[in-house]
Amino acid sequence: MFGFWGSVTLKGDFKNISDQLSNFHWQIMNQSRTRDDSAKGSRLTENLLFSQIGYQINKNASVWIGYTHDWIRPLNKNSFQENRVYEDFVLKQNIKDFKLLSRTRMDQRINHQSNGVTGYRARQFLKISHPLYFVNDLSAYVGDEVLFYLNKNSFGRHGFSENRILAGLNYQLNKNAGISLGYLGQFVDTIHGRNLFTHNLQADISYKF
Repeated sequence: MFGFWGSVTLKGDFKNISDQLSNFHWQIMNQSRTRDDSAKGSRLTENLLFSQIGYQINKNASVWIGYTHDWIRPLNKNSFQENRVYEDFVLKQNIKDFKLLSRTRMDQRINHQSNGVTGYRARQFLKISHPLYFVNDLSAYVGDEVLFYLNKNSFGRHGFSENRILAGLNYQLNKNAGISLGYLGQFVDTIHGRNLFTHNLQADISYKF
């Protein structure tokens, strides 16, 4: 099963308001996802709007709090919406020419159709990137994310629920704008029926103010 995850990301900080706020950052991302699980071909399955604010503890560590609104369209089922609050702890470390990123996230997912029942999901994401010196400002990355639920809920299986592997290229157009293009393999341990594995083309355009 194939799909496409495309996103636009905007980010910046608050130092223009006050120098005392220079360690506070913000980020907004809109992501659309498609999947060819229908006899009619590829279709839009989700649209997610992320917004978050973070604080830079030091040059390597930061903490974030965010909110996502998700419009979900399951195949042959009623569409529904989701409210999601999440908290992140992010670590970045350079080892020679390698850049390592670790993100630990806790999601609180609320399904509008389940009378406010919340799914508590823990996520651990790791990514390594390295510049490709034959093209200026081009780098390659590989990563993995493991997701599991801490309770029974309407979103996914209690315990391990999903794994995502990714690899691709990132190109920095200038000091503010960048693009990335890659592959994301998504394994889902479903509540009912057969487990699912999707192959997705992943693309992002980002701009830093």
